[in-house]
Amino acid sequence: MNRPSARVAGLIIPLGMSLLSSSASAGGFLVARFGGEHGHATTTDPTALYYNPAGLALTHGTRLYVDGTFALRRASYDRPAGAIDDPTAAGARASGTPPDGVAANAGRATLSDVIASPFVGLASDLGTRHLAVGLSFATPFGGPSIWDRREGDRGSPYPGAVDGPQRWSSIDGTIRSSYVSAGGAVRIPALRLSLGLSANLVLSKISSVRARNGNGTDDLISSSGAVQEGRSYLDADGVTMSAAAGAVWEPMEGLWLGVSYQSQPGFGEMVLTGTLEQKLATAGLTRDAVDVRQSLPDVVRWSARYRPAPRLELRIGGDVARWSSFVRQCVLLRSDPRRNCAIAPSGALDEAHGGSGVVLHLPRNWKDTLGLRGGASYWIGQSVEAFTGAGYDSNAVPDATIDPALFDMDKLSVSGGVRVSLAADALFVDATFTQVIYLQRTVAPRPRDAAGKPETLASPSRQPDMAGTYSQSASVLVVGLGYVF
Repeated sequence: MNRPSARVAGLIIPLGMSLLSSSASAGGFLVARFGGEHGHATTTDPTALYYNPAGLALTHGTRLYVDGTFALRRASYDRPAGAIDDPTAAGARASGTPPDGVAANAGRATLSDVIASPFVGLASDLGTRHLAVGLSFATPFGGPSIWDRREGDRGSPYPGAVDGPQRWSSIDGTIRSSYVSAGGAVRIPALRLSLGLSANLVLSKISSVRARNGNGTDDLISSSGAVQEGRSYLDADGVTMSAAAGAVWEPMEGLWLGVSYQSQPGFGEMVLTGTLEQKLATAGLTRDAVDVRQSLPDVVRWSARYRPAPRLELRIGGDVARWSSFVRQCVLLRSDPRRNCAIAPSGALDEAHGGSGVVLHLPRNWKDTLGLRGGASYWIGQSVEAFTGAGYDSNAVPDATIDPALFDMDKLSVSGGVRVSLAADALFVDATFTQVIYLQRTVAPRPRDAAGKPETLASPSRQPDMAGTYSQSASVLVVGLGYVF
């Protein structure tokens, strides 16, 4: 049995699904930081295959570039008692969270993850003057997320407490979309213009464990006093395509203006296939083949790069990620040939419009994000380039759908680094360090009706209230090696 499955089984024994994890990111869980300060829409190294394929035609020769992105991400989540779905009185014969279980369903959760992600790219002009092609591998979306266990809760009468109050959205997991890209560019000297295209094979993966009850609440016990909390493990993957196009114009010597468009993976909705294992309350372990349907964003990038002096370069740029396309995530049983994620405004399955086979529906309704960045390079002699930069990225996640599996906030970043050329400029090494500063965010619990019940969606869309205070920081180091021949 693999590690996630083993952990689910181990949790089920004492007891009688998160879909996604986020990482050090720009907007949402877009994490394209490969290339460091050289990763932008007017770059000339092989990272251009993702940022703007037109940049491949801006230089000559054959270029190999390899880098690693290493991130230390720390996060915390504080869940208030007011977010608990059904607090009950002592001795009450009702399902919910009794007084001695409040500490098991609220309080502080922490996370500390080390994330590593490679980039490998090769580009060449094939001995021609105005043409270039390239191949690359990169991971622009996602990463792992493993929440710390609350060791002080070992021995609690509520066995799930050791996994922390965030467990109703995430215990551990990974979301990842990696790109195998191939592309080319042509330069039109008379127009001082380069045009490029690339195609991407997108390899996507979701693997995650979460606490889950069949009724979508965070109830710890049933009305009979039996342990109610269960576990769910989702493992799914998929392969699809996407494409990118871009242009770089040099209106005057030393000034480059670039713009690019990166399409949605799958050019719209993605379908990942896999399995969902669940152990709910006292029921037996189930294992079902499922589809996971979601839509990731397309991205527009722009950049301006200017050389006012031979040793100085100034850069400004940004991006818009259309996260508004990330409307929902839907898990459907593959055994249902009519499977259709039609959901009514109440959150219930809309059978009148073909809804069928939905195991879990997670509304997201994210917002488009804006990123802005500025930077500069200064050459110390012929072989040493020092650079710095700063940026801002907006928040993608609305209060209504935030949870510890996928949370975001407005953020600032500051960067610095150096590139050293060796072997008559044929070889270079570089390093960029970026500190991402996230603005703390607090979300109030859901309103309650006259009976004290939280105002929430109906099944299969109902999820526990993950209101509370979210904090995060990320330190990112990108180390690269390039060779030109």
